[in-house]
Amino acid sequence: MRFAAERAADEAAATAVGDRRLTARAIARAALATHASRSTRPDFAAAAATGPVPHRVAALLAPRAQRPRAASGVALLLAVCTAFSACAATTGVITFHHEVEVAQGEEPR
Repeated sequence: MRFAAERAADEAAATAVGDRRLTARAIARAALATHASRSTRPDFAAAAATGPVPHRVAALLAPRAQRPRAASGVALLLAVCTAFSACAATTGVITFHHEVEVAQGEEPR
């Protein structure tokens, strides 16, 4: 979950800056600066300090993944189905109300 949040922040920063390479370089330098500072961690935990930074930098340096067109089509289909369902439900309620009125003798068939 944390990695996904960091990746989303990385993408937002890259969009704001307008240069994915510059953003990747800044992330890498920040990680190196943090790693170079004195740490209270024991020496055997050095591998744990690297974290997901190399993966984040590699993801920024890779070409940006395009949103597949199928996802847009599925979203459109879902919206159409929702609208159809709402219309069908509304029609059903109106018909039911009319039938109740007829059953009570308040309205002619």
